[in-house]
Amino acid sequence: QHVTCEPLGRSAHCTPGCKHWCDPALGWENWGCSWDSDHLKDMLEQQRIAEPILREVSARDSVVAFGTFVGALLWVKLFDLIATRGVLPKTVTRKIVHITCGPFFVVMWPLFSDARVAPFLAGLVPAAQIVRFLLIATGGLNDLTAVRAVSREGNRMELLRGPFYYCVVLLCVTLAFWRDNPAGAITLAAMCGGDGFADVVGRRWGRGNPLPFNPGKSWAGSAGMFVGGSALAVALLALLQASGSLDFEWGGMLGVVALVMLCSTVLEALPVNNLIDDNISVPLLAAGLSQYLLNG
Repeated sequence: QHVTCEPLGRSAHCTPGCKHWCDPALGWENWGCSWDSDHLKDMLEQQRIAEPILREVSARDSVVAFGTFVGALLWVKLFDLIATRGVLPKTVTRKIVHITCGPFFVVMWPLFSDARVAPFLAGLVPAAQIVRFLLIATGGLNDLTAVRAVSREGNRMELLRGPFYYCVVLLCVTLAFWRDNPAGAITLAAMCGGDGFADVVGRRWGRGNPLPFNPGKSWAGSAGMFVGGSALAVALLALLQASGSLDFEWGGMLGVVALVMLCSTVLEALPVNNLIDDNISVPLLAAGLSQYLLNG
């Protein structure tokens, strides 16, 4: 097959950034490829940036991320089984899942390496749950266990509300704060422990002591949120400190935790549930306020 090189030694049939050359005397079979210098520099720079990052993707981090994902699935299935067999009411098991899944995720953080890609690999766990919830809600995946375990009424579309927001917060906190910023643990403690215990305690001891400005909430539930969120925050911070991820003085940290949980409790008690979900409002406030207090 005859090929004409225009200009001599260069083919007119080129892909962006790549110039084919040939020897007109030898023809088509002897085509090769040479790169424009600017394009070659860009490629080498991208390779220089990507290679050390990809090299850091260790088997350790991959195994921990996979184990965390599988562990979370098994945890949810366990409480679905407990509810199905009538050991505990569904309202209780659903809140236990809410309270414990976030802390379980944080407990796994110290097992990851110090590589720069570690938080991104950890973030794949809630990201995978987000995709899973989207598939279940849209009918692309059939998982009755997940629907029963985390929804109020057994409607798969509910997964796109509270549970979906919950996983989005886990992802954002992981990428924004990771284990070397106390704001991450405090934020998840407010959402998981605070909001979770507010519901459990409010249902059990909230009758007869409604809040004057919101009859749907109770003094007992608010106390449960403050105490539960504070206790969980202290536990997670102690874990991260013991693992060497955090270094702080408890005197000032306890003040930050108390103020963040107090403000989060007030927000959760306000009649704004119809406007914004607690799984969005509470962690947003907790993250912003804790970050401000820690850096102020």
